[in-house]
Amino acid sequence: MEGLFERIRKEYGVVIRDEEDMTGAWRLVESLKERGWVVYIITGKGREQVDAWHPNFGSLFAQFGETPNFGSVLEGICTTALLVKELEKKGAV
Repeated sequence: MEGLFERIRKEYGVVIRDEEDMTGAWRLVESLKERGWVVYIITGKGREQVDAWHPNFGSLFAQFGETPNFGSVLEGICTTALLVKELEKKGAV
């Protein structure tokens, strides 16, 4: 996860201290929201899903029939934020 946190710091300037730092992760959600993204977080026993939707790009995962299941909500938020950044830069993931 350290590599993931380092990429978030480089791409977003958000520091996530450890796997319990939901405050840092929520800064990513707020950043995405301000850029027009809707972030979906679904959590339940054995189910940690995060997806994002934008009117210009559609859904990151659901439009392709994928179920974005992660080891934790924090991992899902970070991974989704990095995919959004790539999509915004290149127009494709």
